[in-house]
Amino acid sequence: MNRFDGDDDHGTGPAPEWQAARRALAQAAPPDRVEEALLRAFAQRHAPRPWYRRWSADAIASWAGIGAVACALAIAGMSLLPAAAPSPRVERVLAAADVGFVPLVPQERMAAAPNPQLRQADLSRAALVQMGIPIVADAPHELVHAELLVAATGESLAIRLAVN
Repeated sequence: MNRFDGDDDHGTGPAPEWQAARRALAQAAPPDRVEEALLRAFAQRHAPRPWYRRWSADAIASWAGIGAVACALAIAGMSLLPAAAPSPRVERVLAAADVGFVPLVPQERMAAAPNPQLRQADLSRAALVQMGIPIVADAPHELVHAELLVAATGESLAIRLAVN
């Protein structure tokens, strides 16, 4: 045992010098400016981190995993929902796809058109989108070969896109 930690060699208790030192230290306090300087130095050295640095890599990885699972469940749930009925225009396009022509005017006007003719043309994708044809316009100036059913008056009645 260390002789300064406890009893002296004679077993009578701590030395009187140690007791006096303990009493003096119990009453001592640092000056205010020293304590303020220490607190300032501590605050500078241990500044609060931004919110995005408070999380560990493990926490971010676990939350990313939870988010991925949630997205997968949402997609699976959405695929189980019943599909909405297609709009009348989409139904018209799907019905016309059986014969290859997509009508551009109502059936009544197409039936009443005098002497329709079949014409071939190269149309840009942007023009096809403006006509209401469901086509991807990723390259709007790209030409697509099409067959048009045209009335004697020059009005386009129906269109069929050529398959390359």
